[in-house]
Amino acid sequence: MTKDFRSDNILGCSTEILDAMTRAASGTATSYGNDEITARVRERCGEIFERDVDIFPVITGSAANALAVASMTEPWGAVFCHVDAHIQRDELGAVEFFSGGAKLITIQGAEGKLHPVDVQNAIDDVRNGGKTAVPAVLSLTNATEAGTVYTNDEMRSLIEVARLNQLRVHLDGARLANAIASATTRVTGVDILSLGATKNGGLTADLIVVFNKELAEGVSIRWHRSGHRPSKSRFLSAQIEAYLTNDLWLRNARHANAMAARLRDGISGKVEIVHPVEAN
Repeated sequence: MTKDFRSDNILGCSTEILDAMTRAASGTATSYGNDEITARVRERCGEIFERDVDIFPVITGSAANALAVASMTEPWGAVFCHVDAHIQRDELGAVEFFSGGAKLITIQGAEGKLHPVDVQNAIDDVRNGGKTAVPAVLSLTNATEAGTVYTNDEMRSLIEVARLNQLRVHLDGARLANAIASATTRVTGVDILSLGATKNGGLTADLIVVFNKELAEGVSIRWHRSGHRPSKSRFLSAQIEAYLTNDLWLRNARHANAMAARLRDGISGKVEIVHPVEAN
């Protein structure tokens, strides 16, 4: 049997999500995200993250990241991220485009992680470097692009640096479920989260979760103006609702993490494993 070890989004989606979309297709529903399903997803996210939130369903993680970060910075802002961050390597300048020109400032970091001293140094370099940009946003990824997971203490230290420098904080959570399943990760101190589902059993839906209510209107405007607010948004929300029901998102993540560990154990000693295998 041929094994396919490419990204997990090569697979289909969970049957619970397909069933939810079928249910959403019956009857009528208010359009543009004003439907009952979207309202329930908002309530569910509030329960999970233990605070009142605003949500904006989108079709892709790239849209979630770009619209989220763009709402957090002026066009002359500096967005600090890891050199291997998805917004830097894989999204064709989407943050720069939707923000009207914000500048990504990349930072090296072992095992896919940023470190507080390096972030502070990068902020100082921009702030003292003349007219390069104005420090505005710190974007973190958890689980990281290296398959590692920030501990809660590591996240807290990075967010503290951001706050001391008046930066807003974005979290790319394309694989947040894997981080939570691996290390009981908490989302605290973040302004906006891009919550991924597509890479963990979803079909075509990710979610912008806004914790900082001051930013919600800006996200809403960009969500609509960019063409990422489908009239039948209930079909996106139905996927997310099923994803977050009965811990489907965590069950899928635990399985993916376990398979990654199994693969690590199977090839250990035969090839060099360059990063700890903490997620998928």
